[in-house]
Amino acid sequence: MSISRRVTLSTLLGLSLTLLAGTASAKGYPVAIEDQLIAVCKAIKSDNRLALIRAVKKTRLSYRELNKGLVCNGQDMLTFALTHNATSTSQLIARRTNTQVGTLTAQY
Repeated sequence: MSISRRVTLSTLLGLSLTLLAGTASAKGYPVAIEDQLIAVCKAIKSDNRLALIRAVKKTRLSYRELNKGLVCNGQDMLTFALTHNATSTSQLIARRTNTQVGTLTAQY
């Protein structure tokens, strides 16, 4: 193995270790994004369709992406809306995520 090849391999190894260390030390979301996601949960709870549409638009994420990852008080978006009797926002979420609003059952 030539010296230039060894230098290249060691450089690549060093860069990859640096990148791995950087991703491992990242903690949580930036405050701005976290505030936007909290605003989505508040809009769902308020049962205000316009507030929900505006809050989702500010996040620059789709309803489907939010439905897959957003957790409001330990519940997904639709369950959170149904728990708080937010029928207007739950219907909007169901329509935008192609899910059905079913009967909410209690779990232990």
